[in-house]
Amino acid sequence: MKVSPTSKLVLNYLALPMGLGGRGGALRFFLLSQDIPFEENLFAMGEDWAAEKKRLIASGENPSSKTPVVYADGTPLPEHIATGRLLAHVHECASPDLYKNYVQDLVADEYQGFRDAWVHHAFSASDEEKAVYKSEGLPQKLEQFDALYGCFKTHDIFLSISDKTDRPLWGDAACFGLLRDNILTGMMSREDLSNYKKLDAMYAAYEKIPSVEKWLASTIN
Repeated sequence: MKVSPTSKLVLNYLALPMGLGGRGGALRFFLLSQDIPFEENLFAMGEDWAAEKKRLIASGENPSSKTPVVYADGTPLPEHIATGRLLAHVHECASPDLYKNYVQDLVADEYQGFRDAWVHHAFSASDEEKAVYKSEGLPQKLEQFDALYGCFKTHDIFLSISDKTDRPLWGDAACFGLLRDNILTGMMSREDLSNYKKLDAMYAAYEKIPSVEKWLASTIN
């Protein structure tokens, strides 16, 4: 099994409403930030998506059925953080300084629990639970991640950047996407980030990456 810089990449994921990203969005933002070419194959929510998840298990392509799955010349690459890391190395975007890659993984590990909390409160929680998340849970997470950036970032703004592209890597992409999803689902406002200086600076810089900015503009109706 070989993935190379010339492999055709196809991102298989759910067509989420409201411009939401989810796990697929985190990977999309990473690929966009590095100008790595890819195509998207998005499934409508409902029967098509349920059938695709069953197919992933039955085919053995991803027994966990988690998505997105990136196909590299047909080879399935599940798990969005691991895929981002792999493609960073394949395309020589990862840092030769292993510590700079480590800080991306460190924050990406913490991001998983934050993401799960957002999913629950945005789509499954009662109104009372949502209110507590907005007033207590989310501010605690934002404070935690602001502190993580303060402790571990190796760049003025981002956790680390690629020596090849001078752009942020997979952990930053995941955090940007998750902050954006919290904003889009009304869990917080963009202005709320001003209370978390390091996250605010990261978010503002990330959305100005040319390919990311272009994609974001395309989602505005």
